[in-house]
Amino acid sequence: MYMMWFDDNNKKPVERKIDEAVAAYMRHFKTRPNVVLVNEADHIDLPGIRVRVAGYVQRNNFWVGWEDAATLNAMAQAATTGTR
Repeated sequence: MYMMWFDDNNKKPVERKIDEAVAAYMRHFKTRPNVVLVNEADHIDLPGIRVRVAGYVQRNNFWVGWEDAATLNAMAQAATTGTR
C-alpha cells in the first residue's frame, strides 16, 4: 500500500521531504515503510529505506509504501538485468 506525498518547497532538500513523507506514513499506517517511489530528478540514496525511480511519478511527488522482500528482490534483479 502506498501513500502519496507532495512537497514542492524548493528551499527544502529532498532528504527532508522524504523524511517528512515517511513520518506521515508512520502516523497514518502505524508501521514503517520500506520504499519510496520518486521522479528521477528527486532520486537520492538514503539509509534505511529504498528510494526507487518510477517514470510515472511526477517531480515533487513521493509515493511512500511497503513492498514485500520478494517484490523488492525481483525489482532489483530486473533493474540489474534490464528486464521487467
